[in-house]
Amino acid sequence: MLAWDLGAPWMPRRRGFVILRVAMSHFPSRDDRRRQRLYALKRAPGLRHHGNTALLQLLGKGQDVSWARGEVLCREGEPPEGFSLLLEGELEVMRGDVLLMTLQPGTPLGLEALSSGSNAFTILAATDSEGLFFPKDAVASLLHAPTGMQEQPRPPAEVIAFESDVRGAPLSSLIELVAKVIHRDFGDRVLLLRSAPGGHDAPVTKGADGVLRATLPPAEAGGPGLLTPSVLQRLTAEHGLHYVLLDGCRVADIGMPGKTARLVTTLDARKASAPRVLPTVVVEPGRASRASELSGKSLHPQWLPPCPLRLSLDRMARVLVDDRPLDATVLSPAERDALSRWARALTHRRVGLALSGGGVWGFYHVHILRWLVSQGVPIDIVSGASMGSLVGAYFCGSALDGHDGLEGLRRLEERAMSRQLTLAATAAIVTTYSLERFVEQDLGRLCLEELAIRFLPVTTDLTSGDCVALEQGPVALAVRASGSAPGIWGPTVVPPARYVDGAFTSMVPAHVLLNAGADVIFSSNIFPFGVRHASPRRQSGLGRFLAGLNPVARALDLAASGVLLLHRSGDVESLLADVRYDIQSAEAPLLTAMEFTKARDILGRAAADASLAKRLEEMKQHWLQVKARGVRAHAHPGGQQAA
Repeated sequence: MLAWDLGAPWMPRRRGFVILRVAMSHFPSRDDRRRQRLYALKRAPGLRHHGNTALLQLLGKGQDVSWARGEVLCREGEPPEGFSLLLEGELEVMRGDVLLMTLQPGTPLGLEALSSGSNAFTILAATDSEGLFFPKDAVASLLHAPTGMQEQPRPPAEVIAFESDVRGAPLSSLIELVAKVIHRDFGDRVLLLRSAPGGHDAPVTKGADGVLRATLPPAEAGGPGLLTPSVLQRLTAEHGLHYVLLDGCRVADIGMPGKTARLVTTLDARKASAPRVLPTVVVEPGRASRASELSGKSLHPQWLPPCPLRLSLDRMARVLVDDRPLDATVLSPAERDALSRWARALTHRRVGLALSGGGVWGFYHVHILRWLVSQGVPIDIVSGASMGSLVGAYFCGSALDGHDGLEGLRRLEERAMSRQLTLAATAAIVTTYSLERFVEQDLGRLCLEELAIRFLPVTTDLTSGDCVALEQGPVALAVRASGSAPGIWGPTVVPPARYVDGAFTSMVPAHVLLNAGADVIFSSNIFPFGVRHASPRRQSGLGRFLAGLNPVARALDLAASGVLLLHRSGDVESLLADVRYDIQSAEAPLLTAMEFTKARDILGRAAADASLAKRLEEMKQHWLQVKARGVRAHAHPGGQQAA
């Protein structure tokens, strides 16, 4: 059976057959091949609930292939060798001598055949075509195989090693705790491996916390125990493992599936990281905020983007950790929250929100954040442009040390209703320092790198023309840079950069989330595009000519066109999201945008928006699917686990 997008439009073809149209023009950008290919993979039903991190790793294993016209890609009834992604050209799908459909660029094909073990169709090239081919082994090495592949040999569990550049870090205790959290939060089967004499003879034991434990014998000369591929395969098969966490052990083969989590103290430390290293930036909650220079970059693909871990390591060193259930371990809500975030990063389950600009319409974002928090959907990364940055700052800046961020949103609503936000926006015509001061009064001198939820406001650097995702520096200054609407407000000058509103290069910064490691993305485009009503019909040509000269009408045309351009650019980038919300048109949205005292009216409108409610419920269900991914993949385990 083929894997295609059933939501794509169908068009008639000769003899009553149909064509599947998935045009490459629907992709976010013709110039970004990586985004195009990821978008196509995310449309395949068998890959729908895999995180972006895993799909990007799969893309790295794709092989460029070309098919001459008339060449057969696969034959009906034969075993599949892998699956393909059509990039250019057309392919014909045949059953016997009957043409069923023609596939267009952007279509994954053959994925479901891996489940059944044989091709259900014959596929041949209708024109000279190009694509990517993914061997069967590449698909099997995904963290979790597609539904229906349980009958195939189970892929090895993902191996996670741990290192620390932080002096005195209680690494063994942290590994124990995150293993408990992974099992509790997701139901994944986790094996904790340590090095000890006679390790091969020691049985695998299961603690009261649900974590499996075993030991490996030290290598020669007293070195750490070595995990070999054969041992990993055996343990996976016998115990249905999802993850193997190494404490004092190492892998014997660098080609084994997995990564290394390395504790570091700053974002800059990641520069020395190898491609398969997850930099975990330790943030001490009690440490006074240290001023840092505002900086960011045009985010390009990284293998494993960093994860913040806001924990007191001195406190963790004093926590008694054994094999008791997690609830029996004395941890504060803030510590549990930090460990859960780390667990989501380690298991490719990070959730990201992309928030557009839009003035007071940004209170749609406030409703969205409140709803997701109330439904238990975690939020790990927030990117925002303009007003989206302001909302993101108040949420992330108050979601510290066990708090959920809702207090910050309440404070922002109060400040809008009391006209304080309006006054700050008006003063920004003279200098945008008023916006910086407005945020600093509520959030203090917090820096981006101190936040538990990674916050990436975007801005536009006019000196380079780049969209810059700000990663370090004062939160208040970052919000100022992201919201400096050119022509209305002054720029934010941080030599050599000249920052203006981020919405002009990334209205809905979903690509920032993708490059920052978000595996599940919700995008919110809440700036209505508006409509321009036609003037009363004039009978004379002179009347129409004079109407066209009307400077007021031309100014309104310019404003409506600018809003439409921003909205449509946000629509395009939102295609990278797993779930996206796109607001409907509204009367005079640009005029309404600056009326911040209408914040509660906008909140009420968002609460009554049936389309938004549907998208939010879809996001919740998508998260629940990703959360339970490992349990579904091994719903019918064999071997010792079944016994």
